Amino acid sequence: MKKADFLTGLVLIGLSLYVLVESWRMPRLEHLKVHPLSVPGIVPAFLALVLLIFGLILVIRSVKAGGHRLGWTREKVKKALSDPGMRRLRLTAVLSIAYAGILVGRIPYWLATALFIFIFVLAFEWRTETTGKEPTRIVVGAAILAMIVTAAVSYTFERLFLVTLP
Repeated sequence: MKKADFLTGLVLIGLSLYVLVESWRMPRLEHLKVHPLSVPGIVPAFLALVLLIFGLILVIRSVKAGGHRLGWTREKVKKALSDPGMRRLRLTAVLSIAYAGILVGRIPYWLATALFIFIFVLAFEWRTETTGKEPTRIVVGAAILAMIVTAAVSYTFERLFLVTLP
């Protein structure tokens, strides 16, 4: 865990710094005389600051415990990359990037979100040894989950938070 904490802390620090910079670059709406605490970048900046603090804590604790000594070799990297957890992480990254980078903005938000959830559930629930009624149950369950979550997210953002979705 020491090494995982070290790497996770570095990723959190990098991500939070990126979000802080982008939050600072967001419009401040001074021309509309908007209160400074209601500008669009304030919440992401606050969350990024919290992530930065936790990332720093993880890195400092890990360094004190010797987690910064990764001891990577070619064999260890190959073994780590072939780990089932790492394969699931790669699949999650590919699906998430496809959703955010390809689907959202090109097709209606509700359809992009429903497709993402449906495919995501299928990808992680489907097994090669699935037989009988199990495939039907998985597909129907994924479709129902995708519809319910998409409706709930769309309603929450559009009606409660008054956010226009892409």
